[in-house]
Amino acid sequence: MSQQTLFRVLLCSLVIFITAPNVAFSAETEGKQCTECHDPNISHPINSMLNSKHWDKSHKATPVNKDGCQSCHGVSKSHTNTPTKIQPEISFGPRWTSSVEQQNDECLSCHVKSATHKQWLNGKHASEEVTCVTCHDLHTDIDPVRVAKTQAKVCTVCHKIQKHGIHNITKNIAENPPCSTCHNPHANPLPTVMMLENRSKGCRSCHDFEKMQQDTTVTAKAKSYHRVMVKEDRTCVDCHLGVAHVDKDNFGDILAGGLTTISGYIFFPGQSDSDWLLAEHKGAQALRQGRNCRQCHFGDTKAMASKLTPKGINPIISGSATVKKTDGNMDITISWQGTEHDNSVALMFDNGQVEDFSHQGCWATCHSDLPKMSRDRGQDLKKYLLISQQRKRSVGTPNILHDDASLLEMRNKGQFVELWKVSLSDGALDSITRYSILETRAEQPLSGLTASASFNNGIWTVTFSRPLNDAVKPITQTQQLTFGIAVHGDGESGAQHRVSLPLTISFDGVGTDFILE
Repeated sequence: MSQQTLFRVLLCSLVIFITAPNVAFSAETEGKQCTECHDPNISHPINSMLNSKHWDKSHKATPVNKDGCQSCHGVSKSHTNTPTKIQPEISFGPRWTSSVEQQNDECLSCHVKSATHKQWLNGKHASEEVTCVTCHDLHTDIDPVRVAKTQAKVCTVCHKIQKHGIHNITKNIAENPPCSTCHNPHANPLPTVMMLENRSKGCRSCHDFEKMQQDTTVTAKAKSYHRVMVKEDRTCVDCHLGVAHVDKDNFGDILAGGLTTISGYIFFPGQSDSDWLLAEHKGAQALRQGRNCRQCHFGDTKAMASKLTPKGINPIISGSATVKKTDGNMDITISWQGTEHDNSVALMFDNGQVEDFSHQGCWATCHSDLPKMSRDRGQDLKKYLLISQQRKRSVGTPNILHDDASLLEMRNKGQFVELWKVSLSDGALDSITRYSILETRAEQPLSGLTASASFNNGIWTVTFSRPLNDAVKPITQTQQLTFGIAVHGDGESGAQHRVSLPLTISFDGVGTDFILE
């Protein structure tokens, strides 16, 4: 056979191989195909998956007895061929994330038949677009949220007030019943629903009705009420409403929205950046699915700062923000505890046109390759938005920006973030500067933006004022606005600053921190 003939035979064989129908792999074979990259022997999370309930061969309905990894992630042939650039058909994060609906549909395809999950679609978590993997860790032999001792640690990632335990008694947290004793996370989470089913089991885990009836310190009136608990249509919270979790930080008012002033901490953010937030931190998926930092970290800034701040640096300063409308202007007043030598305060603002900023606030413009950040390559970059890039830098390649025409079109559509900066000197305003941030930070005309500053009794007060109908970022009644604050103290520059979580404003105050009255 000539070399030419041999080449033709090989070419035909290759064509037949490529055009042949997909071969159905067994779960075991397909699993081995996945583990060629996701090697369980090198500390990969798939190692724990092989010891989990989903890989239990004794139960017919488990993925291992069906299509293995493909049962949840789809066939994902394109991902198999190009694993670093193309995501699996269904991805649960952290690098890639399918939609909430796609993720939950995969889980419900098996679990919707179970009694605990059949009401999921009508439940509170579903309406808030929470995914199953927000709470459940599948690639593990022990799922923390299903273990009594560790369940609260998962729930309080979002439910911060409950972090202090029942009755706000931190020292007794170890004795608290699991959250699911009183709340059904897969349906209606109101405690009355679950407590009607289990006869207020959570309360009775500590409080003994029979002993209370014999206790001389319990009033006769209370004892008569407790007798009503014999009835099956009664729960403890019929009378003791709101007693379980003390509203320590006025969270109820903020949930209701419509405040004009909010007090809190401005904190040291460490080297947290958008790259890390969207890929490696525990809230990456929640951010990509539309939540903002404040929804999970409200009341948590002091604890976060203590972990992020180097020794010798004050992790937090007390501050407040006030929002109001005056004579066609929007005024945002920032106050904080400082010294007369503090050098600047900056406010980043967007009117809802930059989705990343609505979720991440100032962190949407901060990246690992900026000066003094974790992957600083000495390029002296300024803040930028990811939407300005066609491709983020990978090994051996630079960031690739959109061309000038595309960037101009983005600017014309308002797809940039504003940065307003007030420089301070000797207890007074020195200057005000206005920037836009897209592919870089660029100075802009003030166009009606003004500011004032004063320092009295250790408190700085700086007010930014701009027209509602400002030509740069006009504001309408239907928009949700987002802003973030950064304060540079005495002698601080660059990343040496303290920041706020993203704060939101609307004209009706529904679902936002502030109301613009």
